[in-house]
Amino acid sequence: MADEKVQPAKVKRLENDYTRQLDHQQAVQHHTRWLGRRRMRRALRIGLVFAVFALILGIQLVRTNASLHKVNQQVATSERQLTKTKAENTQLDLKVKQLNNQDYVAQLIRSKYYYSKSGETIYSLPGDHASDVTAK
Repeated sequence: MADEKVQPAKVKRLENDYTRQLDHQQAVQHHTRWLGRRRMRRALRIGLVFAVFALILGIQLVRTNASLHKVNQQVATSERQLTKTKAENTQLDLKVKQLNNQDYVAQLIRSKYYYSKSGETIYSLPGDHASDVTAK
């Protein structure tokens, strides 16, 4: 390696232990620098791959969190709707039971539609809140 260097024509290179040792030291330093650069590039590549994976996983985590939040909102809305529907169902069940009672049905028909028993007279007062039969 060192022999291949261009040297001036009047200067001759001495081949002794000292020059060989210097050549060897220079070769080791060159190899060490090259190896250091190589390791640095390898570390940079590994770090880059790690950063890409971390970015991908981070994006997935954010998406999953947003999706979870959306599903939780839908569940809360559905639970409110279910509670409301159960309350309506309870009221409707009560009305069905009342409509099965003959006394209640008779009273409802008499108050709402102004039906009367035979011989009975119905008087409508101004403060009366019964709905008008012709309105419906």
